[in-house]
Formats: sequence, structure tokens, C-alpha cells
Amino acid sequence: MLRFRKPKSDVVTGFLGSQTEFAGKLSFSGVVHLDGTFYGEIISRGTLVVGSESVIHAQIHSSVLKIAGEVHGDITATEKIELYPPAKVYGNIRTPSLVVEEGVIFEGMCSMSSVQAEMPVFGAAEEEVTSEDESIEAISAQAWPPSYEVMEDIDQGDEKQPVHKESR
Repeated sequence: MLRFRKPKSDVVTGFLGSQTEFAGKLSFSGVVHLDGTFYGEIISRGTLVVGSESVIHAQIHSSVLKIAGEVHGDITATEKIELYPPAKVYGNIRTPSLVVEEGVIFEGMCSMSSVQAEMPVFGAAEEEVTSEDESIEAISAQAWPPSYEVMEDIDQGDEKQPVHKESR
């Protein structure tokens, strides 16, 4: 008899150990377990597990969050947030489903609504256009000669001189 193994959805695909420190932007799908110190931004289409030894200073956007450590920053989950002791959360929470067990410290505001539309684009680079970029583009566009100029030869004695003339 042929049997197929059902894939486990709780298999950890990434891990940051308790003696590690990381700063930056973390994007992933699957399950990632953080036990170290993290600074930055986390965007996930999977599950983020924040271990009891972890200290996170980040804006977090995830499908599911399971927190037992310390988190400083706003948290958004599209499915569910679970807070287990000795969790300490200092920031605002947005999620359609929230589980808070006894012994958890939570300081902030909670909004329980659908947040699917507000999830950042996964893995996309953010492009910002500043007024400085626009002014550089305008200057460089004026630096090139217009395409409507034509070269004509004018007889000036023995030599012919090229002259720019607008033809509109």
C-alpha cells in the first residue's frame, strides 16, 4: 500500500538563536522561530514564533504570531495573534483574532478587524521618489539639445559654418 506523508504546517523553516542579534528587514513564508534580539521590520506570509528569551524592536506584519518574548513595536496579523506568558508587548495590535493568556503584559491599543488589505507587499522593494530626484531629472532633460534643431551650412566667404536653426 502506498502512503503519502502529510506535510506538517508547524515545521520551523528558520531560526534565530538566543545568543544572536540581527538588525534589518526579515521577509519569509513558512514558520520562523526567533529567540535572539531583532531590530527592524518583519513581513511574513506564514507564522512568526517569538520565543520567551527574545527581545524584538520591530514593526511586524504576519499571518499568524505566537509571542512568548518581549516585543516593542506595532503588530499586525491577518489571521491570529497568540500571547503566552511571560510575553511583554509594548505597542498596538491589529488582528481579527487575539488570544491572551494569564500572566502576559500588554501595553497598547488593540483593534480587532480584518487587516488583509493593509498587508505590505511580500518581498517587494519600496521605491520612493523625492523632490530631489524630480529636479535632477528636469535638469538633465534640459541639458540635451532639443530634437527639432537642424544643422544648415551658410556660406561665409571661403568657409561654410554650421548654424543651429529651430524648425517648428
